[in-house]
Amino acid sequence: MSRLVPAIALCALLSGCQKPLDARLQAGDTAARAGKWDVARAQWTEATQLDPRSAVAHAKLGVALFELGLKDEAAAAWSAAVAIEPNAEDAVSSLARLDLEALDAGAAVERMLLVQAPVTATFNRVLAQALLARGAPDDAAAALAAATRAAAASPGEPENEYLLGSAQIALRRFSDAQGTLEGLQRKHPHLPLGSYGLARLAAAQNRQTDALLHLSAARAAAGSAWNPERVAADPAFVFLTPAPDFKALVSK
Repeated sequence: MSRLVPAIALCALLSGCQKPLDARLQAGDTAARAGKWDVARAQWTEATQLDPRSAVAHAKLGVALFELGLKDEAAAAWSAAVAIEPNAEDAVSSLARLDLEALDAGAAVERMLLVQAPVTATFNRVLAQALLARGAPDDAAAALAAATRAAAASPGEPENEYLLGSAQIALRRFSDAQGTLEGLQRKHPHLPLGSYGLARLAAAQNRQTDALLHLSAARAAAGSAWNPERVAADPAFVFLTPAPDFKALVSK
């Protein structure tokens, strides 16, 4: 027995002693960090074969499939992860994002509310987005709570601050939203989030000139990432539709 401890210590230093499942998961992680999604997919597929009951393996495989543009296959992998572990936050939030892409915020919210005591910033961020998109009577307050949890779990994340400001707008706490979004714009002047949020705030207050000015700043900051169709479809800007300057901002 005295020889067992040094043998274990030596084994811990050798990759060959690593459990096969962990080795595949880690190899996939390494490939993913390098942007090699085909390799990550292969490694994580093997992981699911080694342990079909590994929710982590299925969740990771879903990410690789999504990055490869295989959304249906990604959804199937994430659904498999949730079937194994209903509180698999990454998989649930990923499925909720697909619901939001399909403009089904109700499905996204209902899916996420099944998770007990969520803790990750990503989960709470997606939950806030879904609640704001659904817009039921109590959703704005719930979105503010979710965005606050996301900000606490991931301090300094610009999207969290944007969601805080968005929830404050929905609650008509305009002064709070002004401070939140101006702070975001000040800390991240090269991102469009602050300006876009301020444009939505101005729109909520029927300040057309300010809304257009902030939208123009957001477009400049976004550059090639500006999505005119999404901006044109934003319900916040319905009252701007007849304005020539708005039409110019949402033209391709």
